[in-house]
Amino acid sequence: MKSLGLLLLCASFVGAACGGTGESAGARGDCAEGGQLNAGTCPVDPTPDGACMYLVDCGVIPIESDAGNKHHYDWADCVNTIDGFLPTGQQLAIACIESATCDSLVVDGSPDAPDQGELACLHLGGD
Repeated sequence: MKSLGLLLLCASFVGAACGGTGESAGARGDCAEGGQLNAGTCPVDPTPDGACMYLVDCGVIPIESDAGNKHHYDWADCVNTIDGFLPTGQQLAIACIESATCDSLVVDGSPDAPDQGELACLHLGGD
């Protein structure tokens, strides 16, 4: 009987340990995880606005550049970039952003002065 109680206690610890990912959402929030192959509970809005907001939520780009005279790539620039693609290019760029993890989207200088040339998903839609 004593071993049964010990077994149940161990099982409850294992169940609790395996119940989560061990990661906290932090400033990125619950929906800014990406990487789902199927639409999850927090899909990216399939528009240039939504995809670029996801980059903001992931800490890749700022919502607005606050660099004084030296402007850095921000949400509005991202929206303009994706809006400039043909419809197929827009779909590719948005799907790339939606399927990526936040950590894989982060580039040098993120989030305050991201290197635009390293934003790989934004190269799928055009130039």
